[in-house]
Amino acid sequence: MAKKTARSKSKGISKKAKAKKPAAKKVARPPKPASSRRAPSGKPAAKVKPAARVPAPPKANTLRDKMLGQISALALTLEDSSLKKLLQDAAILAHNERVLRDFIEERERPVPQTQSVLAAVEEGKDGTYFIVILKGYRHIFGLEEMRNLVKACYAAATAAEAGPRLFAWLERERRDIIMNSKIADQRDSCLSALREVIVSTYAAGD
Repeated sequence: MAKKTARSKSKGISKKAKAKKPAAKKVARPPKPASSRRAPSGKPAAKVKPAARVPAPPKANTLRDKMLGQISALALTLEDSSLKKLLQDAAILAHNERVLRDFIEERERPVPQTQSVLAAVEEGKDGTYFIVILKGYRHIFGLEEMRNLVKACYAAATAAEAGPRLFAWLERERRDIIMNSKIADQRDSCLSALREVIVSTYAAGD
């Protein structure tokens, strides 16, 4: 008996393989902007402290405050030599103000029996000034002025010579003393009394 002819290959084999569709290309998406928030990690986020504010300089409320601020600002622009001179001038001014305050305190302080004393001399607290009392009125003398007064007193050999010499010296150097102490002329007894106090207290070279 004739053999059956072999069947054709399976349909899946005999048929031409269907053409595969090309895979669709994935369009790249733009990256999402990074979020400022972090993923929760279980721990509470630490609070960020605001930056500390620098305190503003205090406003100058008075004229003194304004002047001090101006002096400080100007001092920052000066050279060392200028700063040294500024410091020296400030020291002189401070000294003069201190002497003046001491003199005012001394003048306002009651002095017993001053009116009965024709002449007297008191030394200042720091030895840089003196108070000459004539007929109850107190006069402040600087150190150099006092030295000149001592020389004038020693230039008068006797009490009789003291009147003309001291009156001439006061008229030339300190007319305010003549007016305040009401020294009429060179015969005023307070002048010879002043010479006696000076000569008995201070040496000629002082």
